[in-house]
Amino acid sequence: MPLSLQEGIRTNRIKTYILVFSLPVILAIVIFLICYYDISKTGITNGSVVNEAMDNTVEFLSIWVPLLLIWLVIAFYYEKKIMFSFSWAKEVTRKEEPEIYNIVENLCITRWLHTPKIGIIEEEWMNAFALWRRTKDSRICFTRWLINNLDRKEIEAVAGHELTHIINKDSMLMLVTILYIWAIGTAWRYIYFRWWSGKRNNIWLALIVLWYAFYPLIRLAISRKREYLADAGSVVLTHDNQAMISALRKISQKPEVSLKNDSIASLFIENPLSGISTLFQTHPSIENRIKALENY
Repeated sequence: MPLSLQEGIRTNRIKTYILVFSLPVILAIVIFLICYYDISKTGITNGSVVNEAMDNTVEFLSIWVPLLLIWLVIAFYYEKKIMFSFSWAKEVTRKEEPEIYNIVENLCITRWLHTPKIGIIEEEWMNAFALWRRTKDSRICFTRWLINNLDRKEIEAVAGHELTHIINKDSMLMLVTILYIWAIGTAWRYIYFRWWSGKRNNIWLALIVLWYAFYPLIRLAISRKREYLADAGSVVLTHDNQAMISALRKISQKPEVSLKNDSIASLFIENPLSGISTLFQTHPSIENRIKALENY
């Protein structure tokens, strides 16, 4: 693997982990500051304000942190089944789909990896996604039209992209990020109903803006960066950037997929949702991805 790609993966992984693990700390600080501001308006002396704000923060975190940890544990063990069911994918055997199994297996052999299980989404759209962090427990899913409309080299490039996601543990990282965003949204609602329900102030408005804009953009930023790395990883595995470019061009013509839950959209090779503004796209544009591949 080229040093530039190795360095990119390493740097991106460190930055992302720092971002994800700093979210609870940021949340605690924001809660404390909000409590301090709200309590200070009551006229209490400064020392008492700090103590009461700290007490309120600890009270909230004592409820929120255990719930988050429980949810993380549940998601860790059931993520594959939950995400797999959201996509309408059906697991297939090697006997049913020998060609696609051989393509994925040959790529895995080059990196001494276990061959993932294969899933098929029976839809007239072109897309693919991968789940989990270890190849022996993972799944790679393709839509039927992708298999029928891409040639062998292009399918191999798509499989290489998804294998790179598994190697880089992107599925697990995106799951943790999604759970953090869910937890933060729950936190805002708890704060509102616990302390400020019925009050007319600007704090709740600020929280809504933070929840509906800032944190989703963090998730999108993480997803977009990892798509570039997965594209490059596919080229490393296949030694063919033109196959990846050609596959992306074809997929971009019809990438939509019917999903039970939109939260898994970021796992696909191309955004499977239609009618989403550029700002909130889970993937970088096809043009930018192709440009990066041409320069790679």
